[in-house]
Amino acid sequence: MTVNMLKEKTWLPDQTFPINIFFSTSFPLHWHDHIEWVFMKKGKLRIQIDADIEELEPGELAFINSKQLHGGWPLVEGTEFVSIVFNEGLVRGSELDVTENHYFLPYLTNQDKWPTKIQKNDPYLEEISHSFSRLVEEFESKQPAHELIIKAELLRIFGLFFRYASQNDESPRVSRRVNERDFPHLLHLLRERFRESITVDEAAQIVNLSPNHFCRVFKQMTSKTLIEYIHLLRINEAERLLMETNDPIWEIALQVGFSSTAYFGRVFKKIKNLSPSEIRK
Repeated sequence: MTVNMLKEKTWLPDQTFPINIFFSTSFPLHWHDHIEWVFMKKGKLRIQIDADIEELEPGELAFINSKQLHGGWPLVEGTEFVSIVFNEGLVRGSELDVTENHYFLPYLTNQDKWPTKIQKNDPYLEEISHSFSRLVEEFESKQPAHELIIKAELLRIFGLFFRYASQNDESPRVSRRVNERDFPHLLHLLRERFRESITVDEAAQIVNLSPNHFCRVFKQMTSKTLIEYIHLLRINEAERLLMETNDPIWEIALQVGFSSTAYFGRVFKKIKNLSPSEIRK
């Protein structure tokens, strides 16, 4: 499976005002060209954003940048969440606007490592939740000038999100800035070629870094080593094949890039906490 097979063509009903809201209980692994915010209403959700896996509870939020691979699976019955999907053009300014270069451009190009989740008791969660509610209400009511109010709430959420990110001790904005511009391209390449043996030297060359510097920056951006990231992509695809096909486990291991079935089994259990045969059952 290539990254293009996982691309979702998200339905935005008005291309002149590109935003849509979905009420869901789960969503498969996919990516799209838009920004997505997930707001938990009920239950518990396991959400994957690129290589990161988090759990969301009622009232908590996840932020998904454009072109990030993501999926969500309910952990309890009755799980519900709201997804707000919109094109970045709805909130971006011009190059002369200070908000463009200071906030949106570093976020959209992954030059800044922003948090992917705001959880209970985090600062600004209550204010952001209120903005989410007002945004959804305006989107559904379609009253006169609802577009202006929706856009205002989007910008308010972004502003509070950036304020939260800048004060988050785990990702201080200045110290974690990354100047290398080609990491999004590299991540897409890895998703397309995850079956292949890609070395650190090869990956480092793609982003024009030394292997040692590449390892540090890659771990900083993904919280994973290169091999851990590739293993995650392989195991996610293997899990899908185990559930959707009748192919033998040894054959699935080969299909996703493992030459040893035993090694495949160990890596699978480490990531999923279940063996391939348990997933198949």
